Amino acid sequence: MRKITVFAFCAAIASAASAVDVTAVNVKILDSFGGDSSQVLSRCQTKPGLAYDPATVSRDVNSLKDSGEYQDISAEAEYKDGGVVVTFGVFRKMRWQGPLAVQGNEALGLSKILDESGLKEGKLYGEAEFAEAAEKVRKAYRKKSHPRATVTPLVKALPGGNDCTLVFSVDEGPEMDVVGWSFDGAVPDRKWYKALDLFGSEDADSKLHESDLREVIGVYPWWDPRCWFGDEPGTAQELASAAEKVAAHYADQGYLDAVVNGPEPITDEDGGVIYVYTVSPGVRYTVGSVSIEGVKSRPVGEIESASDLPKVGDVAGAKALSDAAHSIEVAVGSGVLGLAESRVSVRTIPRDGETDVVDVVFSVTEGIPVVIDQIHVRGNDYTKDKVIRREITFDPGVRMLSDEAEKSKRKLENLDYFSRVRYYLRDNGRGKDETGAAYRELVYEVDEKNTGNFMAGVGAGSVDSIYFYTELQQANFDLFAPGKLFRGAGQKARAFAQAGPRIQTYEVSVTEPWLFDRQLELTVGAYRRQRWYDEYDIIRSGAEVSLAYPVKFWNPARMWNDRADPYVKFGSFGVRFSGEFIEFDDIEHGEWMYKGRTVSLKQEDREYGDAFEGVARLFWSRSTTDSNRRPTTGSRSNIHFDLAGGDNNYWRLGFSHRNYFTTWKRYRHVLMVSMRAETIDAFSDDVPIYNRMFLGGPKSIRGIEYRHVSPFARRYRNEELVNSYTPWGGQTLVCANMEYTVPIVRDWVAIAGFSDIGSVGADEFDFDLGDNFAWTVGLGLRIYIPQFPIRLDFATPVKKPDHADKEVFSFTIGYDF
Repeated sequence: MRKITVFAFCAAIASAASAVDVTAVNVKILDSFGGDSSQVLSRCQTKPGLAYDPATVSRDVNSLKDSGEYQDISAEAEYKDGGVVVTFGVFRKMRWQGPLAVQGNEALGLSKILDESGLKEGKLYGEAEFAEAAEKVRKAYRKKSHPRATVTPLVKALPGGNDCTLVFSVDEGPEMDVVGWSFDGAVPDRKWYKALDLFGSEDADSKLHESDLREVIGVYPWWDPRCWFGDEPGTAQELASAAEKVAAHYADQGYLDAVVNGPEPITDEDGGVIYVYTVSPGVRYTVGSVSIEGVKSRPVGEIESASDLPKVGDVAGAKALSDAAHSIEVAVGSGVLGLAESRVSVRTIPRDGETDVVDVVFSVTEGIPVVIDQIHVRGNDYTKDKVIRREITFDPGVRMLSDEAEKSKRKLENLDYFSRVRYYLRDNGRGKDETGAAYRELVYEVDEKNTGNFMAGVGAGSVDSIYFYTELQQANFDLFAPGKLFRGAGQKARAFAQAGPRIQTYEVSVTEPWLFDRQLELTVGAYRRQRWYDEYDIIRSGAEVSLAYPVKFWNPARMWNDRADPYVKFGSFGVRFSGEFIEFDDIEHGEWMYKGRTVSLKQEDREYGDAFEGVARLFWSRSTTDSNRRPTTGSRSNIHFDLAGGDNNYWRLGFSHRNYFTTWKRYRHVLMVSMRAETIDAFSDDVPIYNRMFLGGPKSIRGIEYRHVSPFARRYRNEELVNSYTPWGGQTLVCANMEYTVPIVRDWVAIAGFSDIGSVGADEFDFDLGDNFAWTVGLGLRIYIPQFPIRLDFATPVKKPDHADKEVFSFTIGYDF
């Protein structure tokens, strides 16, 4: 009798599921504790007499996981005597009964070990959780200069239930202070002045300096933030694994015969330990020729053109050759004649008389045509199945095409929920369809990773001064799953607070990207923002909700391709509704002359203070950049139109576009060009000063004081005009920026040359290129500290408005301005 797990049902059961009932539900206790199986059944919706439904069984498995009582859960379905027998297998967690016993400890006391482990007497733990507790203790030993310490949890079950005792067996190893890591035979580290990479040039061994090898094994300098949150290799196994990583790194650079031995601990004169690895790199190979053999189903040239093959003269790196082999597998497995389960091996044949050249031969073992019978997802402990399945472009019953499987894999990777995504085919024994294609089950297996992020610290900028901030983000949020720590539904949540002498911001938002299981993005948020200007303060408190849907255009060129999507995506169209209460505070007294009339901030407060605005915005946005933080190619575009009602009635129209170009790929030079324009007008009265437009400062036109590209109001004192001016804002804005970035220290530091132009006109559609026009040029320094990028800019105006002040130096913290 054949058995199938819930993640791999055979097609016969799946096709008969709508016509058969569950005849029995059994529980298999996999642990040695015994116990009442009724506790398992009470949590399951699968019942005898009900129609068999694989989705219900999957939900039952998740329900058992959510209970927190089991460390291992499985489900099997067996088609028997016209019905389905479902069997749940469970391995219960153990309840730890103290006290904790420790063997072999000297450097750390019992109470310290218990505190570090985080274990609580009477709680349920699985084997993985006991191992995690032991790892916490091992890290504590590392801090006490015992890098080779090992901690082994020894669990003993007590008779009569699932209670257990726990003993930590400790081997502290020698006490040593690791002060350095060396690689004998590697390229010595460059002097600081040689490390400057002004043109991004790379010599043959630019990635094989000792500092590069230390990064490969996870050893970083003290000032690198990665050092603060990671651990260096310590145990014998970790040290051996480090040697393997270095050898693999050499192989990826073309040293296919590289051998790495060690490490040998060397004690320096101060008693510190330096780990020394011995590197024998061998010869760096280049590609002499490339050929593909074994392809029978179609012309080899067709596979070559569809694959990413190395070129003659390229470095014969192991990873590059492996990637090329995979691209051949995908090419053979795609198209009308796609053959799944194809395999490609790589042979490197040394050339006679040329010791550093190899001929590369890709040997193809062709697979077979495959039809997908079922699609299964494995490894998602808290991410919901539907979050993963909606990224998979396949449906059961279609041909297996490798390019589509790769596309789905990339979409899952782009979610950034998983540390690894892989897929494979599995034979379910159903046989073949009427065309001779074999039935297979397609399995996507994921390894989940931490998708939450918490940051707190101190920031600074030439506009915002010094401020404190804290931010909590969850990229895989679930508003209705407190038992899973609010994770797993693919939503995005963010809470942010910022407080300083010139700015205070409090924001919270939740985004559901698939509302009603459609690609309709809903965002709900609330905020309170206060900013101190020289003449007045503005406080905005409000809430907003937006809906966005992808824009698609029909492409007739794709209508004859059964596998291609006939629609081309072109950004997203949406609508946003917001309600906002706006207040003035700390207003400067006095009067000014603006556009031929007397104005004052007190008057602005009387007419427009304590105002409620309801704004409806229509928008279109599109992003094709390769990175959200540091783009090198692609563009970002936005068009919006606002209608506002309430105490202030106005309309606003604007657009922005930003393009990134990699001008010199080898040297990683990037050109950014952007343009922005916006105009506003009130239906009656005037536009309040807090809705008018300003330019100037580090995020618009560098080299000119913040908000000083603007129509100015002249001070009116004792019924006379005096030579004192204040920016009063305008109703039309246009701004363009160009920046060219060149790396000088790898991916850490870059210099930038830039030019900014822009103007603010006093009236609607007033593109003022005269009195209020500004043009600046400058140089900048970019320091890319993870989560804390710094932008330092030095600029000077070529042309500026008459009353605008220069600002030669400005700085901000952030990835883009």
